[in-house]
Amino acid sequence: MGKMPLTVLIIDDSREDHALYHEYLEDTPERAYHFIDAYSGEEGTTLYHRHAVDCVLLDYRLPDIDGLEVLARLSKDHAVAPVVMLTGEGNETVAAGAMKIGSQDYLPKRVATAPALRRAVENAVERRRLTQRMESYRRDLERSNQDLERFVSVVAHDLKSPLRAITQHLQLVDANNRDTLDDKSRQSIGFAVGGADRMRRLIDALFEFARAGFEKHPLALVDCNQVLVGVRSNLARDIEERGAIITHDALPFVMADGMQLMQLLQNLIGNALKFCKERPEIHVSARRNGAAWEFSVRDNGIGIPRAGRDKIFTIFKRLHTDEEYEGSGIGLAICERVVKNHGGSIRVDSEPGCGSTFTFTLAATEPMSEGKAA
Repeated sequence: MGKMPLTVLIIDDSREDHALYHEYLEDTPERAYHFIDAYSGEEGTTLYHRHAVDCVLLDYRLPDIDGLEVLARLSKDHAVAPVVMLTGEGNETVAAGAMKIGSQDYLPKRVATAPALRRAVENAVERRRLTQRMESYRRDLERSNQDLERFVSVVAHDLKSPLRAITQHLQLVDANNRDTLDDKSRQSIGFAVGGADRMRRLIDALFEFARAGFEKHPLALVDCNQVLVGVRSNLARDIEERGAIITHDALPFVMADGMQLMQLLQNLIGNALKFCKERPEIHVSARRNGAAWEFSVRDNGIGIPRAGRDKIFTIFKRLHTDEEYEGSGIGLAICERVVKNHGGSIRVDSEPGCGSTFTFTLAATEPMSEGKAA
């Protein structure tokens, strides 16, 4: 079975060129062509909107408006047909302008042989089809992500509601029967309430992990010094209870999702507060490395065994039990997801008993700010 016929709109003020393109694109066993002829930019624009067009052969020099202006008008249509720009000049400026506006290909008339023109038309049509297919996949994926995000939100809510009921009823049983329950029964109720609370925190952490993947906010110029101020405010209670000392160098401005960046630093500093047997000392720094900023969060905590370093960014992979250090095993997985959302990478350098340094990269934009170190 042969290929479907193509309708080609030719916008060119030269009747000789029209005849030549008809001849070059005459029917072949592989393809049949139908032609619509226009001899000015205005006429071509009008005919384009009246007919279903598969490809446009557009001359750069027209008697009323130039080909780039015609291309700009056609490109306002989101589903614009593929355009091959033709010119007798053959200069790179025209080519760059045409491709930037939306032309699928560019062909100087002096090299517009029959094989070259057929190839340009076929390639332009195929590229347009691939672009449309990719756009369709993108929309489908976006819808799927939105559906999945709603599903996660509903599941999180529906799981937490019965957990709250279980906790409340167990606490009510304990309060109403305090004098009649023996120690073992009260201990069992305590275990059940504790388990429900851990499950609630796990659901919250899972939801945060999912949100870090689903939510894509526009990037904006963010002052990392101010992000750190917010993190310290959010962790103020833990910082005060541990008597932690948190210092930082002057931090840069970066193009980032401010909320996700705060989540990243809060998880790293929160971990540093948690996994430290002594008074926590945490230092946040950043240095320029080519086209990226390298941020480091250094602590004096318990450190990480060499065998565990490859696991810590994997969801649910924990190196300690809840009895040793409370947690969900999701925080560092969220950190990695946030960094990847920004096109960066994250790693850890650590030795048991010697603290850890988490280093992540973000694309550099402006020179380092003059913020004061603390």
